[in-house]
Amino acid sequence: MMRVSDPETANELARYEAQKLAFAPLLFQGARAMRDLGVLELLYRAGNDGLTVGEVVSATSLGVYAAGVLLEAGLAAGLASYEAPRFTITKTGVYWLSDRMTRVNAEFAHHVCFRASEHLVESLRAGLPAGLRELGPFSTVYEGLHALAPAVKKAWLDFDHHHSDSVFLSCLADVLEGNPRHVVDIGGNTGNFARACSARAAGDFTLTLVDLPAQVAMARANLADLGSRVRFYETDVRLPSASLPTGDVYWMSQFLDCFPEQEILVILRAVRRAIPPHGRVFVLETFWDRQRYEAARTCVIATTLYFACVANGTSRMLHSADMERLLVEAGFSVVRARHDVGLAHSLLECVPA
Repeated sequence: MMRVSDPETANELARYEAQKLAFAPLLFQGARAMRDLGVLELLYRAGNDGLTVGEVVSATSLGVYAAGVLLEAGLAAGLASYEAPRFTITKTGVYWLSDRMTRVNAEFAHHVCFRASEHLVESLRAGLPAGLRELGPFSTVYEGLHALAPAVKKAWLDFDHHHSDSVFLSCLADVLEGNPRHVVDIGGNTGNFARACSARAAGDFTLTLVDLPAQVAMARANLADLGSRVRFYETDVRLPSASLPTGDVYWMSQFLDCFPEQEILVILRAVRRAIPPHGRVFVLETFWDRQRYEAARTCVIATTLYFACVANGTSRMLHSADMERLLVEAGFSVVRARHDVGLAHSLLECVPA
């Protein structure tokens, strides 16, 4: 029998990692319960002194059984350590309790992906987001975003905003260099970039937000106070016949990864038709090969599984070389690439070739 050898990993460690995967759904829900029922907060406050099961019972509405189950789950999940008879929070437990990105990712996984992920094999075989039926009767999550259940919609938007909004300010100096008069934001979603850009642009400035009708409706409501500085353009950019406004700068933030490569080319070629000779294109993405930290790479690659079974069944988080190849094929030259921007982002600046 052929065996795969990895001399750098001890057998027991490899088996341990395999068991964590085998029980990952249960440990995940145990970790959420430990957090949401206040057990993890109690351990954090106790510090190095830790707590016994009885002390957790006294401080909560939980019974002995429930408190014991959760503390032991925390031990198995790496959120707590144990030295009889006391449980103590670990550094991982502190992250699970307090880290904003961890919470956003966990709630996204729970509300948006958990039940849907049961349909991953069907999704991969059919090339369709089979898990999306758990959220509603939509062909893609983007078309149904406005109609998602409130908790699901909140988790989706929190995830989207956390992984994009935090990097906007790091990019605005590039986008607004030379004081462009017209920025076209393709896939503008709820309008957070449009607001940030409009607030910092000088002089006679207009931003046109391009998206599907339902998304434009949300953005229009969110940006009503900005008046004529923001315009709206409804279209499905996946259609070969789609036309776009002519602008000085085109901005696409974590947008192109929402489409398969053939549709990315359709979108980029629409931009190429619309852009004037002096125009610039900015593509903000999280490429899995450009991550400095293993935690970031794990998040980026795992997000592809969400695309496969929930979002549309055809897109993925790309390798940076694939994105650059598509840009060139669509008629652009990449003139500048900045990596390690924000949480885990890369910013590509392109001009017509």
